[in-house]
Amino acid sequence: MIDTKKIHYGDLESAFGVVYDFDEITGSLDARGADTKTAFPKLTTVGGWLDAKGADTKTAFPKLTTVGNSLYASGADTKTAFPKLTTVGGYLYASGADTRTAFPKLTTVGGSLDAKGADTKTAFPKLTTVGGFLDARGSDTPSIKQKKAGTDAITICHAALAASLLMNGFTIVDGILAELVSKKGNVSRVRIIGQTKISYIVQRDGRTAHGETLANARADLLLKIGERDTTPYESWTLETKVSLEEMIVAYRTITGACGQGVSHFLSEKNYRGKLSVAFVIEETNGRYGHEQFKGFFTK
Repeated sequence: MIDTKKIHYGDLESAFGVVYDFDEITGSLDARGADTKTAFPKLTTVGGWLDAKGADTKTAFPKLTTVGNSLYASGADTKTAFPKLTTVGGYLYASGADTRTAFPKLTTVGGSLDAKGADTKTAFPKLTTVGGFLDARGSDTPSIKQKKAGTDAITICHAALAASLLMNGFTIVDGILAELVSKKGNVSRVRIIGQTKISYIVQRDGRTAHGETLANARADLLLKIGERDTTPYESWTLETKVSLEEMIVAYRTITGACGQGVSHFLSEKNYRGKLSVAFVIEETNGRYGHEQFKGFFTK
């Protein structure tokens, strides 16, 4: 059977009046200000964040089930915008939105839920798990106030997103999205989105690591599994500033992040001078090891 699904690789910024027939967007989707009534009739998965602030989203996303990161719907007319959405991996911003029937199948929000001032009488009838804070101040929210759950939400969301991507031949490991070329045992050959060369992912005992070669991936995996001496960083504070090279060593030692994952992250940045611990915590939000790194300095 031929797979006829249409996939947009990377981010997409929508234009007014255009209908997009993609089934999946691997990156983030900016739909702000767009006439999104019928803009995304086939879309089921957004790998990154979805920004629909201020958009007329009455029938915009009829088949959307999964948003991998955050969903921004504040101020949007979202009466029937997300009829099949079950999972939001990050934050859900619905403050001020007309969300009376917006999220009839939503069960899990990995981050926090902001529903301040929203008409949420029947907005979240199946919501059982909110991983972060639930802010319902000023809202008519008689049912969802008791539905805040534990911290398993992020795990649930990541699993749902990973399963959705795998069905389309992709993998997301340590926050890195890649095309799955082949897999044998605990070794996967992948092509990271935006790159042309093949790299490797190895897995063992629930840990994973990337590498430009199989040997590098295995070496990084041993670093993650093995003992890492974090003693030198116990005297650091949020205000401590060090060179980029020193910060990379500290981050990898504390979190076990693999070398290729760090390199991939840095390829999107252009840091200069010394970096503070507080700055790195802010910059790595949502990335592999963020919570562990933050927790080390905010005990």
